[in-house]
Amino acid sequence: MRRVKGKPAKGRKTKQARARRRTWRRWIKPGLIGGVIFAVVAGAAGGVLWLRATDLPGRTVAAIEDFYRQVNVAAGLVIEEVLVEGRQETTRRQLLEALDVTRGDLILSFDPETAQQRLVNIGWIAEARVARRLPNTIYVEIVEREPIAIWQNKGKFVLVDPEGVVIARQGIDRFSHLKVIVGDDAPQHAPALFAMLKTQPDLMKRVAAAVWTGGRRWNLRLDNGVDVRLPEEGAKGAWDRLARYEREHQLLRRDIIAVDLRVPDRLVVRMNRERPPPQPDPGDRT
Repeated sequence: MRRVKGKPAKGRKTKQARARRRTWRRWIKPGLIGGVIFAVVAGAAGGVLWLRATDLPGRTVAAIEDFYRQVNVAAGLVIEEVLVEGRQETTRRQLLEALDVTRGDLILSFDPETAQQRLVNIGWIAEARVARRLPNTIYVEIVEREPIAIWQNKGKFVLVDPEGVVIARQGIDRFSHLKVIVGDDAPQHAPALFAMLKTQPDLMKRVAAAVWTGGRRWNLRLDNGVDVRLPEEGAKGAWDRLARYEREHQLLRRDIIAVDLRVPDRLVVRMNRERPPPQPDPGDRT
């Protein structure tokens, strides 16, 4: 059975209309107040800019600026909080210096784009996003770089990322597990080197340092002090060949000081001639 809707009683209709009017008043009042505040703030800002452009007396400009600040403060449009996401290595001091804000600054006078550009100039920060969240909050989201190696250059040590970008000079002791690269432009060639090393993970673990030699090839220093000389071309094939020799013949366990892989399809090993042969243990004599 379908229900047929009849017309509402006159008294009921009047009550509903009154309720709607009350709801409308509750909504429109704060909206009007906010609109008025915004209009006053915008007008004051425009007045300040106009007065500066017309070069009126400084006292007049100062009075308008003071009025503009008072209007912003009354509206609660001052910076009270800075929210940051993604910060691990970037120091609080670096962050605040780049943002250049203090509590109580007018939030509408804060320039997010300029602050964002200063943030990405910090070595640790690869990407940044800065926004105003009215009435009183600055929101910052950053993506930090991940160090891939320690670059030794002219007696100094710095962290570099997979793109060869210099990250920082402080706090390197916390990254002592990273490999050291040496050479004037070693960071620019490091990404290709590490991509190659990863293809033989067991052997990569034994690499302690890599030296970019002559601006064209790498020499590797292993954890046992053995030097591995890679060719300028075909370094990947030479690296695979060394890994195969190590698996099949335990080459790196022998008393050697260098492995030269620069000759194609050949492995040249330099033995340690200076180390004296091991002496028998007297306790083993009969």
